[in-house]
Amino acid sequence: MRIFNSIAMSRFKLLTIGGIRKRMFVGFVSIVLLLFFSGMVSLFELGRVSNDTEEILLASKSNVELAGEMISALNEQNDAVICLAVIGEDSLAYRDVCKNAIARLSAAVSLADAKVDGAAVDSLAVHVGVLNSMVMDYLDGKLPFDEQFTSRDWYVDSYKDEYVDVASHITRYMTGAQSTLGPDVNRLSRTAYRAVTPVFISLVVMIVVVIMFYYFLSVYYIRPVLRMNKSLGDFLTFKVPFDATMTCRDELSELKERIKSLISRLP
Repeated sequence: MRIFNSIAMSRFKLLTIGGIRKRMFVGFVSIVLLLFFSGMVSLFELGRVSNDTEEILLASKSNVELAGEMISALNEQNDAVICLAVIGEDSLAYRDVCKNAIARLSAAVSLADAKVDGAAVDSLAVHVGVLNSMVMDYLDGKLPFDEQFTSRDWYVDSYKDEYVDVASHITRYMTGAQSTLGPDVNRLSRTAYRAVTPVFISLVVMIVVVIMFYYFLSVYYIRPVLRMNKSLGDFLTFKVPFDATMTCRDELSELKERIKSLISRLP
């Protein structure tokens, strides 16, 4: 019988030693891990948002710079052609400006074609090629000018219309390049939503965990302590037998048994 009692007491001690401490530790560690996990997920998603934002801004800046380079080269070419064909100042400087503008415009269109796929860029490349060919034919003297068809007539009837078409296609390229950023913007929006979602879920779960934590503390620890305190106070004041009913088997139960043992030894 003594051996059985000894085994039972040993098992009871194993169950009770560190019970409150372990539960407190598990509760707080769970909260910390939840906060840490949600924070890591949010940081990861925010990093993706930052990278996507940087890519979108760089793409938009590159497209605007290319469009600006095209407009600048086109205007330089147009000014030089006006001086050559309309005003009649046929000089080597203006010819060099035309050739330089042709090279710049072609390079910008080629770079845009490599970065952006679409009908707008293809159409722009075609019209730029036609315009540059017209100017090179003029510079090389391949156009049949005479009294009926002068260089000014060529500018008004042929070059000007193609110049306006190229300028309008550059504008379409700019707006079209901006519209291609739509999917990237939508992806950025979804990534930002994913970055906020873990924080919101963690907040909801944290509120639930804290409420549950408070409930278990109140039911299993605070109320038993209050009952033991009241029962001990009644015993000391009115000599009412100490009896604090509790169902838990942890340090509080061990404390209750020790108080009863101590009371039983009083004279």
